[in-house]
Amino acid sequence: MFIYRTKMHLRHTDATGVLFFPEQFKFTSEAFEEFLIYRGVSLKALIDSPYLLPVVHTEADYKAPLQIGDVIEISVQVVKLGISSVTLHYELHQEKGVEVGTVQTVHVAIDKATWKAVPLPHSLRQVFAIQ
Repeated sequence: MFIYRTKMHLRHTDATGVLFFPEQFKFTSEAFEEFLIYRGVSLKALIDSPYLLPVVHTEADYKAPLQIGDVIEISVQVVKLGISSVTLHYELHQEKGVEVGTVQTVHVAIDKATWKAVPLPHSLRQVFAIQ
């Protein structure tokens, strides 16, 4: 499991002063990038490769409000590794340990030229190997 830490800023809030719901997806997207870097993946090399890893499904639950100044710890865990897909689960906690939300994403490897699903390259299978 990988942990990413970040902080709530004014730009992450709605008119009520709490987390604006799409920001939770942005936080987990940042956590995904940092997870890849931690696992030795060059984001530039990934972008320049012949395949992409778009998100094809996502879902989220919001369990408690986040406010300006809150420190957020986001755990990243691979929960399923398919032939061409990987499913990740994220848990968001306030610094004090209170769970504030969860997100799940499914990424599929696609060929840039055809936009068709392809098997996950071996190098990424190793990155996402469930431990």
